[in-house]
Amino acid sequence: MSHNSSRSKALNSELPLNQRASHVRSCANHVSARLGITREELFKITMKATGVDLNKPESESDLMKAFSYFEQL
Repeated sequence: MSHNSSRSKALNSELPLNQRASHVRSCANHVSARLGITREELFKITMKATGVDLNKPESESDLMKAFSYFEQL
């Protein structure tokens, strides 16, 4: 799935949180490849900056905070 396709599904507030989180993690694969780091490294960087664990986000606002952060790297 392309980054744009995953991104649009990640931003779709009509989808359940767990499904949106899955699409955010797919976007993380694309972003980490672009940055030349592993997805887990990107998750650690994002966790340190936002306090959000992308493997189990607690809320939509947490998910979007982390997503917005790593999208801008």
